[in-house]
Amino acid sequence: MEQKMISVVIPTYNRKEKLPRCIESVLGQSYRKIEVLVVDDASTDGTEELFREISDPRLRYLRYEVNQGACHARNYGAQQACGELLAFQDSDDAWHTDKLQKQYDYLLSEGADMCFCGMNRISEGGSRFYYPVHPFHPERALEEFLAENRASTQTMLMYKGVWEQLRFDEKIRRYQDWDFGIRASERFSLCYLPEALVESAVGADSISARVTSYPHLRHLHDKHEELYRRYPGSEAVMNRRLGKRVHHTDPALAAAHFKKSFGLSRSFYDLGYWLADSFRALAGNGGRMNERENEG
Repeated sequence: MEQKMISVVIPTYNRKEKLPRCIESVLGQSYRKIEVLVVDDASTDGTEELFREISDPRLRYLRYEVNQGACHARNYGAQQACGELLAFQDSDDAWHTDKLQKQYDYLLSEGADMCFCGMNRISEGGSRFYYPVHPFHPERALEEFLAENRASTQTMLMYKGVWEQLRFDEKIRRYQDWDFGIRASERFSLCYLPEALVESAVGADSISARVTSYPHLRHLHDKHEELYRRYPGSEAVMNRRLGKRVHHTDPALAAAHFKKSFGLSRSFYDLGYWLADSFRALAGNGGRMNERENEG
């Protein structure tokens, strides 16, 4: 059976030093029937110099002059793609040589519309852990994607028709892959290849970074609020996650999320956080009241 063309879209912005390794890992795939579209999201570090001489005919370089974000770059590249299937890579990550071949074979064997695989996430200190953490059950795909992001963008392989119906939401600044996965699991058949075929570098997950992520996580929840109502278990998990994001900085807000999570889960874990943050919020308000009284 003749292989189908896979178009690989790589959005990039000021990654001149890391991009060659990424491209090499894609062009070096054992699955040979590919085209690679590097979409330069208005880099200012001379990225275009890497493409003045392109020796591999499978490689295409696309650039525009106003930075518009990774989701726009992915959509722009996918729109220009000629392949029947689409894959996406991040410019500072690397694929295993057999990544596309294994996913392609698995996608066909499962008769699915989209396949995602596992990956190794590597910290700045060199430690690594496997992602996603939990197993995947296709019959509960939507419920599980609402509870947890399972498919980072660079692990996805899909028929182009999936992207044509969904596209990446360019209004979202974070969790674009999670949003895409939720919408894909609602409308299409997904399969999961539980093998790390991607190496991905990640930064430190500091408290400040987690707090900053709260509004983006809240936006994702609110966008899919109707779906969360249909799956109370996923709603409980999401409120638990939201509560943890602000646990250190806003105990009153955290308590509200844990209260909702406990109401759905009846978990002593959520109850403990709810009570602890409620007391912290009350103590904080009491302290501020005493300060105002002393000032008076």
